[in-house]
Amino acid sequence: MRYILLFLLMCTQVFALAPTEVAVVYNADSALSKAAAMRYCEVRGIPSDQLLPLFGVKRGDISREDYEGFIMNSLLMQGRKRGLRWPAGPNNGFKLMRAMVLMPDIPLRVKEQMRDGKPVGQGQKRTEAAVDSELALLGARYPTAGMGRNPHYDKKMPSGREPQKILSVCRIDGPDEATVFRMINEPAEVEKMGLSGWVVVDNGGPYKEGNAMMDGVIKLARKYYLPLFTETSRQTLADSFPLMQDVATYFGWYANPANGPFHAKAPSDFRFARGAIACHLHSFSGTSLYDGRSWVSALLKRGACVTAGNVAEPYLGPCLNYAVFYRQLLAGAQVGEAALLASPTVSWQCIVLGDPLYRPFARWNRTGAPAAWQELCRRFGHNPTALQNAVEQQLGRPYGATLAEMYALHCADNGQPAAAAGYLEAAAQMYGRERDKMRCRLLMFAALAAGGERERAESGVTRLLNESAASPYLPAIRKSAEAIIPKKEAPAQAKEPQKK
Repeated sequence: MRYILLFLLMCTQVFALAPTEVAVVYNADSALSKAAAMRYCEVRGIPSDQLLPLFGVKRGDISREDYEGFIMNSLLMQGRKRGLRWPAGPNNGFKLMRAMVLMPDIPLRVKEQMRDGKPVGQGQKRTEAAVDSELALLGARYPTAGMGRNPHYDKKMPSGREPQKILSVCRIDGPDEATVFRMINEPAEVEKMGLSGWVVVDNGGPYKEGNAMMDGVIKLARKYYLPLFTETSRQTLADSFPLMQDVATYFGWYANPANGPFHAKAPSDFRFARGAIACHLHSFSGTSLYDGRSWVSALLKRGACVTAGNVAEPYLGPCLNYAVFYRQLLAGAQVGEAALLASPTVSWQCIVLGDPLYRPFARWNRTGAPAAWQELCRRFGHNPTALQNAVEQQLGRPYGATLAEMYALHCADNGQPAAAAGYLEAAAQMYGRERDKMRCRLLMFAALAAGGERERAESGVTRLLNESAASPYLPAIRKSAEAIIPKKEAPAQAKEPQKK
């Protein structure tokens, strides 16, 4: 009975995508693409007549002419032959496809059209766009220059009485074959129990609109009592920051190429939780799926199953709205549904990578520290003293260290830095892994400084610097020291006597 009310709150989506409504598109000239398509259809029970091959295409950019000939017209023709129809096309009585998933080695971006050596369009009227976003309008007549408005943005999922007007398009692809098949296999397994783990938000970007989006994600995490870690400085996390291993959700901004714990040269001991959702907001976060430098490829390489990015400059407003995306997922939506409702534009630059049928929060995972934290907050969150006492009673249990850290960050989030420092110190003592100990110590010093105990914070981080010369986390320790220890002013230089 403990989770019934929360479960009912989440499960508000009643018009979910069905396997019979998802078209699977693959590159017929790529063995990986075909194998991935076959595996996806097997895992999700997709009928074979919805498996659509493309010929004469390859990964990377594609011209507008080739997009229309080898992709758009090919899919329209195959749809007619197989009795499939698209939301933007005529209602001819065929079987409706509400979503499409693109398999590896499908072109990523439609190139800008040129005339007399100059782009046809400028700014928001450019003709370049993500192939995925163009395909959302499959079957419709629309101008090739500039973005279009998504009629479903930030609304309820279309039902039979309010027909879906555009396709939801996702992509399964990544830096290597192992990543591709993990993106297919893990979601179907994880959703049986429910996605579980930390929510990490790296806020503090340069524009109010982006920060408001991140604030929306933070509010949602609090609403659902999810364990939350926020980074609010103008900088992103340090390259070697010892982030929690069981991060289920990450939203961050604003840097490029990929950095922080997700950088290719960062310590290799960090992996996202199975089935994780991870996105970093940047204009060029999705320009490549394979190089490890772009955010989408770096996050997938570190174990994420769902991510999003931009193939070219989208401007901030037209980007995928993370708060809307996360709200829909927490309400029980599938990735394909949430992506459709969180995209302000079509025929533009956004791509979403992941299984469109994946429902990460179809149910709550009732095991481990995150579930224990949710239960404690649900029962005692209205009474700070009762919550503290309840946490204290759990500290001797196997996941006591994690609960201590969750409570510490909860205290920091509520303006109690002294209490946060105390519980972070306790967590550091209880944890067994060096990664977790180091993280708690760094966060403890920051909490001490925030609580006015600057001398203790300075002494602690200085000692840690001296002890950790060979530590893989040294860049994070240095960044912490720079934030805590005030920079000493350089001594004034004596002026040279003027020559007479």
